Amino acid sequence: MGILAVVWRNLRKRRLRTALTVAGIAIGVGLMLSLLTLSATGSRSTTEVIRRLTGADIIVYNASRVLFGREMGVPMQRAQQLPGFAGFGNLIDLSVYSALASIPGVSVASPVISFRALLNSTTTVVVYGVDLSTYTAISSVEVVDGSFLSSDSLSQAVVGKSLAEDLGISVGSSIELSYGNSTQVFSVVGVFQTGERFQEYAVYIPLSLAQSLTGNLDKASQILVKCSDPNAVQDVAQAIQSLFPELAVFTPTAMVQRTQQAVNTMTTFFASVGGVALVAGLFGVMNTMAMAVAERTREIGIMKAVGASKWFVLKLFLLESTVIGAMGSAIGLVLGVALTYVIAPLLLQTGATRAIGLAGMLGRATTSTVTLQPIITPENIVLALVLGVVVGVVAGIYPAYRAARMRPVEALRYV
Repeated sequence: MGILAVVWRNLRKRRLRTALTVAGIAIGVGLMLSLLTLSATGSRSTTEVIRRLTGADIIVYNASRVLFGREMGVPMQRAQQLPGFAGFGNLIDLSVYSALASIPGVSVASPVISFRALLNSTTTVVVYGVDLSTYTAISSVEVVDGSFLSSDSLSQAVVGKSLAEDLGISVGSSIELSYGNSTQVFSVVGVFQTGERFQEYAVYIPLSLAQSLTGNLDKASQILVKCSDPNAVQDVAQAIQSLFPELAVFTPTAMVQRTQQAVNTMTTFFASVGGVALVAGLFGVMNTMAMAVAERTREIGIMKAVGASKWFVLKLFLLESTVIGAMGSAIGLVLGVALTYVIAPLLLQTGATRAIGLAGMLGRATTSTVTLQPIITPENIVLALVLGVVVGVVAGIYPAYRAARMRPVEALRYV
């Protein structure tokens, strides 16, 4: 009988004990794989969300923002009557835009005005008024039918795909946008998509017409800034903040860092739990092998009496603990993948939701679906598998050493 057959036979003799020991390692390996995946996915996913939200490196908006709705208890209709309000907060004078464009390190700046309006007197939509000469240099809109806005002076509009489908709007249709007591008719020249239904209830129109509709001439909700050097974003942001201390200066990288901190907190927790589980698994294997040595003392004596070497006995018991570790790793791998696909989206959704929620402030809808898929790399899989096997090997060294050192005469006396 080969040594592997002997190992398998011995493990099957105590199936419950073996199963519990394997389960301990599997839980540790599964948690560790989830941990590694969360670490790999967290930063990359949130960065991707921010990248899709806007091509801007810096967003400048009014620090004294007046919010409406449940947060501040200000109804939308009342908020529209507030001076200098355009749906998402207090506005910025366009003189700021001119000053921003001249700051060293600023490649291009683009003013945007965003507000909520009634479309065809029935449907509330988010409207983005954009400056065509600068907006497309910073950001892009995925137009699936027709084209994007082509003139700052023409009454053109680009509508979201879901909005178009629900209201039967197509390229060439006319739509009516109402804000407060003002109403204006626009011709639809394009349909855009983002992949997210709620983000497609939006309309793009020229900045000048948005200012006219809201009565906020020479104003903007926010200014998007693109830096000439991506490595100088923080320096440019500080320069803007120094020049305009009354304004808020936001960098998407700051949100990535905050979200990554939250992900790191969660992964630290999982690391602790996974580490405890692996240590418990290690002691479980050690205990199982120690009991196996004690139960098979007479068997060890017989093997040595008929010529088995110390190396053979050592190898036999060490191989048993290694097989336990390997089985735990294999099961833990499956468990870890399943756990990752259940837990990772829930944990990472926090950062993604926070990022997507900035769409109004950033002055755009996202240009593609934000899907948080766990990133399970081959390296992480190999590391998780090796980790379980190493636990099995390390835990089996001392019991195997004890078994190999037994003297045949003393072992045969054991009852």
